[in-house]
Amino acid sequence: MNPIRPDSEVPRILVVDDTPDNLFLMNGLLEDRYQVIQAASGKEALKIIMSKRPPDMVLLDIMMPDMDGYEVLRRIRQHTPTANVPVIFLTALASQQDERLGMDLGAVDYLTKPVDPELVVQRVEAHVRATAHARRIEELSEKLSRHLSPGSWQRLFHGAELEAIRFEQKPQTLLYAESGNIGGLNERNTDSFAAEVEWLASRHAGTVDRFIDGAAVVFFDEPGSCVRMAMDLQRSANDLHLRMGVHTGVCDVAHFRADSEPMSTLIGHEAGLAEKVAATASTGSIAISPETYALVRDDIRTDTSGCLLMEEFHDSGLAQVCLTPTPVKGEHTLSTFAGLGL
Repeated sequence: MNPIRPDSEVPRILVVDDTPDNLFLMNGLLEDRYQVIQAASGKEALKIIMSKRPPDMVLLDIMMPDMDGYEVLRRIRQHTPTANVPVIFLTALASQQDERLGMDLGAVDYLTKPVDPELVVQRVEAHVRATAHARRIEELSEKLSRHLSPGSWQRLFHGAELEAIRFEQKPQTLLYAESGNIGGLNERNTDSFAAEVEWLASRHAGTVDRFIDGAAVVFFDEPGSCVRMAMDLQRSANDLHLRMGVHTGVCDVAHFRADSEPMSTLIGHEAGLAEKVAATASTGSIAISPETYALVRDDIRTDTSGCLLMEEFHDSGLAQVCLTPTPVKGEHTLSTFAGLGL
């Protein structure tokens, strides 16, 4: 089972045209890549654009009977929540004056009919990529502003290092670990816990996200490695009363350099999902999401000897199994799945 990108993350393209044949053509060109929404008038388009879930891009005709495309774009730009939605004019008006007016109003592109299908797809893809990159940069900037020094943040987002920021989207399995103590961890325990997480992550080929508040987050290419680290960490830090969540999903991973050091962090909602999975675990236990369990089920079932409890849930969409590793004092007891031992 491979994690599937949710429909909510597929860009939504609104096509606005009062000619049914044009709507049919655009739908055929784009439906394999995007969620295509259609509107046959300017007023209908504005209802969709001004809704709680505006589209990610608009392909907009100009000559329409009730409200022309220029007026639609003016209202889009005047409405704060939609002011940055990219709009491409797709029109029969081919004069330079018409194009200049459209671009001055804030269109990101201007294509004339009859359309070149390949060119339309190329332009849409280019603007979708540019918009997605800009949104990721904005989200990364907001996240790192809470963790980097003002000088480091300024150099990263307003200096030469900005061009080196890279994003990749790939399946990852996340370990989310937090203290079950109401008062949280003291400074000494926090430092020791962070050091233990770093050490175990290096052993299990995980990447520590150092930019998460109040918890430890490690992400992995291999789900089995993630669960093995969770077992090791729960045993070695048993006195800290941790609760953990393990979840697999398609993640946005940002790679950058801060103060000349290469770093990586997660953006998007997957860490939040792992946190929700962890919230279902009792202290000392590891909750595993259905997505991860489908990938490691056989490994877990063949080696649960190191667990006090393996509990399966049949009525939860967040966690399917909860493991409670046996606390180990002194010498480590070897376990094929848990990967124990020094």
